[in-house]
Formats: sequence, C-alpha cells, structure tokens
Amino acid sequence: MRWRIAILVSAAIAISYLDRQTLPVAIKAIEREIPLTNEQFSYLQSAFLLAYAFMYAGGGKLADALGTRRGFTVIMLFWSFACLSQGFALGFAMLAISRFLLGVGEGGGFPTATRAVTEWLADEHPDVTAEVHHGGQPLYPYLFGVE
Repeated sequence: MRWRIAILVSAAIAISYLDRQTLPVAIKAIEREIPLTNEQFSYLQSAFLLAYAFMYAGGGKLADALGTRRGFTVIMLFWSFACLSQGFALGFAMLAISRFLLGVGEGGGFPTATRAVTEWLADEHPDVTAEVHHGGQPLYPYLFGVE
C-alpha cells in the first residue's frame, strides 16, 4: 500500500510539472479569446513563479500545520481548482489571478510530496525514498514533450 501511495504522489508531481508548462503551449488558443501582449504574457508567467516560490517554502509549514495527508489533499484540491479556473477566465486580470493561484497550489505540492514519501517509505527504504518522485523529474520534459 505504501508504494502505491508513493507512486500516486509521484504521478501528482508529474502532472504538476506538466501543468506549469501548458501556458506557453496554449497561448495562441488563449489569445483568440483574450488578446495578450508579450508584456502581459510575461506577467502571467511571473504571477505563477512568484506564488510558486512563496509556497515552495510555505508548503512545508502547511504540512506541519495540517499534517501530511490533509496538507497534501488541500494542496492537490487547491491547485486542481486553480487550474480549472483558468478555463473560466474572461480577461487578463482573471487569468493572472488564476495563474497566481496555480502557483500557490503547485508550489506547496512539491515540499508536501517530499514529506509524504519520506514519512511513508523512509523506515522501509531510506535509500530510495527521495528517488521515488525526485528521480523522475529530469525525464518529465521528455515524457511530456515540453521543454
């Protein structure tokens, strides 16, 4: 059971990696509905990255406060709804807010996932604990066809 959970956590992080790469791919389709300048596009990327950096540190605190299982569940739900909200954006401001919220959710995911895998596997297999989800990250661009 522990390995299944670790694999699911790893899959969630892989999906997170894919999620953050979608804007450059989808921008042409988005621009048909929401005209964007290059400057606005850079603001969308920055909104995501600022929130991601903030929550990368804050995700561990959230897991401390809520517990690993509950914290990871909250993060997953938050980033899922933030991702969904991008599809309902009617303008630049709404899209920027959605990208910021996506960064909050995804930024908290990685440290919480690390904690989850460490808690559930470290006793049995301390040598492979981090590799379960960290080890695959260099492969994500190749698996998902994004740079």
